[in-house]
Amino acid sequence: MLPFPLLLRALTVCAVLVPAAEATGAETPASTVPGEAAYQARCAACHTGQGKDMGPTLDAMRRMSYAQIRFAVTRGKMREHARGLGREEFGALVAFVAGDSGAQAEEAPLCARRAIALEASVPGWGFGPANTRFQGDTAIDVGNVASLELAWAFGLPDVAEGRSHPVVTSDTVFVAAVSGYVFALDRETGCTKWRHTAGTPVRTPLSLGRAGPRDALFFGDVSSTVHAVDALTGAPIWTRKVGLFDASVLTGGIAQYEGTLFVPVSAFGVALAQNPEYECCKSHGAVQALDAATGEIRWTTRMTPPAEKTYLSDAGTQMWGPSGAAVWTTPTVDAERRRIYIGTGENTSTPATELSDAIVALDMETGEIAWSFQATAGDAFNMACGFRRGPSCPKEDGPDFDFGAAPVLTRLPDGRDILVAGQKSGVVHTLDADDGTVLWQTRLSDGTALGGVHWGIAVSGGRVVVPVADPEFPLPGYTPRPGVHALDLTTGEVAWTHAAERGCEFEGSRRGGGEAWPECSFFYGFSAAASATEHLAFAAALDGTAYAFSLDDGAILWSYDTVRPYETVNGVDAHGGAIDNPGIQVAGDMVFVQSGYALFGQMPGNVLLAFRLP
Repeated sequence: MLPFPLLLRALTVCAVLVPAAEATGAETPASTVPGEAAYQARCAACHTGQGKDMGPTLDAMRRMSYAQIRFAVTRGKMREHARGLGREEFGALVAFVAGDSGAQAEEAPLCARRAIALEASVPGWGFGPANTRFQGDTAIDVGNVASLELAWAFGLPDVAEGRSHPVVTSDTVFVAAVSGYVFALDRETGCTKWRHTAGTPVRTPLSLGRAGPRDALFFGDVSSTVHAVDALTGAPIWTRKVGLFDASVLTGGIAQYEGTLFVPVSAFGVALAQNPEYECCKSHGAVQALDAATGEIRWTTRMTPPAEKTYLSDAGTQMWGPSGAAVWTTPTVDAERRRIYIGTGENTSTPATELSDAIVALDMETGEIAWSFQATAGDAFNMACGFRRGPSCPKEDGPDFDFGAAPVLTRLPDGRDILVAGQKSGVVHTLDADDGTVLWQTRLSDGTALGGVHWGIAVSGGRVVVPVADPEFPLPGYTPRPGVHALDLTTGEVAWTHAAERGCEFEGSRRGGGEAWPECSFFYGFSAAASATEHLAFAAALDGTAYAFSLDDGAILWSYDTVRPYETVNGVDAHGGAIDNPGIQVAGDMVFVQSGYALFGQMPGNVLLAFRLP
């Protein structure tokens, strides 16, 4: 999503940001535990598990690495919360949050046999350049999917979420932990063939391609650096900083065509705007084209013009604009037209622009915009908007309806090439690939900043598989409709719907009082990207359940509750939680699921699960 996945309008400002207690006259709570006073003053209101908080609980954060937390409050999206702290107090805060939580980076023994074959079933986010998330290379079908069994579990060290989409070949699974580790695992047993340490938290999907003569994995980290790593050995090949601003970040996957990489650039000014003293906002989204062999930047296309001074906020802070239109989708490659297609997010300050909440077609060679389609005009939003409105909220005030799901390039029966794109507004749009003309639009829900279509849709034959998140937030005029839908590719008509149900009695705060894994989860919709085979649709829910549906009629053919502890092949303590972002991958006779996603108060976890036909 946006650098900081897109934020629910009603839940946007965690604590009214206290950039420095001394700056507001607030007293620091007394505590005998070093760092706890600063945590209570600056962080607790967003991370308690009570009420309308946004961040992971303290318990979830204590499953992260010290380095990950330190990065967040020094250079990342939480840095404004720590502004003004002295060195000792800052160190104590980070140490308190990191705690002694069992963040683990144990190095399991390497496999005895470490050969790697690179015929890829899942080369990256969209399973191919068109981002259809369709898998034709599988033995799993409607007759045997119910017999899937857990083959092995791998513990992702030092994390509370699984977000980096794996790459799967005939004998290897490549997976990254947010904490900065990249692993090559034996597909059959889960043992480690090699491990690589990026040095900073890894944020994007992994992508398999070529860096000149070498097979390479490409990925991005939170410091807006692209990494190329040798896929056979894990040795670094090159790195390239691609951030345009201090608030730039990488979220979407990296796409390759021939010798060029296409890198989407996002931004987290949306979060920094909580601070009424922050001059919001100058950062914006972009796409950069890099030489795959060297990392040299070939061209850059920005999604807004340079920001200029606009007006003084009610707090007397200089506002800037335009900004935002972050790109957190994985680019879609159209080799025939020599184009790539991306989706954009909302603007983060006034004025709103024409390329926010849009699908944009770019020329591969030059980066010039061939056409654009804007689905929601006038959408400027940041985390100063919401119930506790801050002075940096843009005049437009939302609704925050990004395109986070990568557009899918596919073909109608009459031969026309089209793009299918899901939006957080709850609308699925189909456009002519030649010029962006709208062919059909289907609304599946009212949408919110954490609702509608989040991470991805799938296309198989004549069906479009669409997950809808829609949390049960009490917003005026909003009726949540979480679930999974199959649409007719030609007409947009709904073929079937699986309406998600919580299935348990929910009480108290939206996380059941702050437990890491409550007996009844507040969140139960479908935010993770869907995937599909010829006859099956796979989707995973925020309550931690993975599903396989019949693509024909929506019948549930297999399900698995991942919210439990696991004995792992690498000895790292692991637990399942909410399933978000990368969703489910299918390859051969196996299915792969990353379980755990602590953002927005969802259930933490740190496990990669491998299922196999018996």
